[in-house]
Amino acid sequence: MNQSYVLKKAILSEKAYALMKRGVYTFLVTDQARKKEIAKSVELQFNVSVAKVRISKFAPKRKRIAKSRKTVVSGGGKKALVTLSSGQSIALLAPKAEKGKKKVKKE
Repeated sequence: MNQSYVLKKAILSEKAYALMKRGVYTFLVTDQARKKEIAKSVELQFNVSVAKVRISKFAPKRKRIAKSRKTVVSGGGKKALVTLSSGQSIALLAPKAEKGKKKVKKE
């Protein structure tokens, strides 16, 4: 499989940001992608070394359109949890540094 088509996009959510602090990055990948292909693609695109790849599939969800009997299927696919070697990170996907708390003036 062509390496540029393995990774669809990065999943950026609160849970994903919590995992990023531990060096685990979450990507939406094609359904045909294998662990070795995903690891090779991440290494080539982001210049990092991959320690481990975990894959999980998630089911699509049905949504009902208001004022009609039609339903639409959305979502579904395959996601990969990529663990990087210790001390490495992907700067492009890293969460923004938290700013210091604002000082409150006492009156």
